[in-house]
Amino acid sequence: MPARENSNPRKADDLDHFVAQRVRRQRDAVDMTQDQLAQALGISFQQLQKYERGVNRISASRLFQISCVLGVGPEYFFEGVDPSQYGLSSKSDRGEGAQSSILSLIAQNPDATDLVVAFAAIKSPKQRQKAIDLVKLLAD
Repeated sequence: MPARENSNPRKADDLDHFVAQRVRRQRDAVDMTQDQLAQALGISFQQLQKYERGVNRISASRLFQISCVLGVGPEYFFEGVDPSQYGLSSKSDRGEGAQSSILSLIAQNPDATDLVVAFAAIKSPKQRQKAIDLVKLLAD
């Protein structure tokens, strides 16, 4: 994959196109239509098409929602990307080994993914805080 070069930070670049292809591949793997995924994310079918074609960049929060709905960890969308192309090193390059992240645990639990997707759809910060308080109360 070519190095990340983008004079316009809002325009999708090679890495964004790579992520878009991974979204489409995983959606196909779980036998979900574009319309079904768009509905689960609360976006239009056309917006999802733009994401999957790499026309529009996918924000971190949206990518997290997509990973939850498609049942993979967010890291799935970056598998095969060489950090050295961007002047970076990965944890494994530093000898630290791969660690299980909380995002992977959430993505593996269908109930947790439903909760995260529903939570992400709450627009009001006050209502999000109330949802957090309710879940904490139920957990006690």
